[in-house]
Amino acid sequence: MYTILDSLVDNIAIVNATGEIVYTNTSWKQFALTNSGVVAKTDVGVNYLLLCKSVTGEDIQNAKEAAIGIQKVLERELEVFEMEYACHSPNEKRWFMMRCTPQKNLDNHAIISHINITSRKLAEEKIDRNSNQLKEINKRYNVTLYKTVHDIQSPLNQMEALIQLMKSGNVDTYVPLLEKSVAGLKHFVRETLKISESPLVVESVDFESILNDFKQSRMFFDVLKHVEIRLNIHQNVQFYTYKAEIISVISNIINNGLKYSDESKPIQFVEVNVNVSEQEAIISIKDNGIGISKDDLPKIFDLNFKALKKESTGFGVGLNLVKKSVEFMYGHIKVNSELNSGTEFMITIPNLKDNNQFIPSAFIS
Repeated sequence: MYTILDSLVDNIAIVNATGEIVYTNTSWKQFALTNSGVVAKTDVGVNYLLLCKSVTGEDIQNAKEAAIGIQKVLERELEVFEMEYACHSPNEKRWFMMRCTPQKNLDNHAIISHINITSRKLAEEKIDRNSNQLKEINKRYNVTLYKTVHDIQSPLNQMEALIQLMKSGNVDTYVPLLEKSVAGLKHFVRETLKISESPLVVESVDFESILNDFKQSRMFFDVLKHVEIRLNIHQNVQFYTYKAEIISVISNIINNGLKYSDESKPIQFVEVNVNVSEQEAIISIKDNGIGISKDDLPKIFDLNFKALKKESTGFGVGLNLVKKSVEFMYGHIKVNSELNSGTEFMITIPNLKDNNQFIPSAFIS
């Protein structure tokens, strides 16, 4: 029998009723030699139960569980005891399954084997990583869908405003602008498709260009007859982030400021301040609109929450998407507001230039 056991790759030992090792195969000895350098520490004559009970440190729980399981097999309370455990070396990750079974031809003896299951565990880890990656991608696609439905309303509103102006005359004046709006909508659709195909695209961002484009796209909105958009941009360095996300964030917050302006005030404004450094961009978007009550303020980022349900024509997803986009850019967002005084959103996002530590590992091949 021992000749057969010596030919197996699994590490095998036989212990007697007290837990003393009475036999070890070649693989067991070789493993001991490779890992501890001293075969005698775990070879014939050593009490394996006492050895397990003497373990300290992070492996103490596994060793305690192993000792209890072996004891139960020796006393024939269990037909088989199995446990999986990690046994990583400085050079590689390793996992083993310890299996203890009664030795049939000897009363109160047990066979202990340590079976290398590293290949299986690595495969399981890979499956878990792939599963997490798919969950992240699906989550991102769901957000993209919500955002597309929400954000597409702005270019459509712009086109609608131009059509109304065309009805009042001067068609030739507004046709080129309508064509430009259609081109902008097509660009929006293309960019959305690009995001769907490749969710993680870090690009160089020019805040002045983004904000001027936004301001120009709203120039025919009636609300701008009463509300001034003020821009203060300080950017002297290249800044990298997810461009589609930052455009969506800025557009949604400014749109909210325009939508909830206070018509009772002689001067109405939405003011955008951007300060960019090598490390981060700090964005403040402030208005002197109707403001948000203290009761509503903690809930504004909740999905489907609308502070003015009767007056709002939206679906209550805008600020929820804003928060998700800011978090996706590894940033954070705060809001201060007072009813009848106005609201300020403060956003800080890191510069992702040459900064791969921000990219989720699930998306790194």
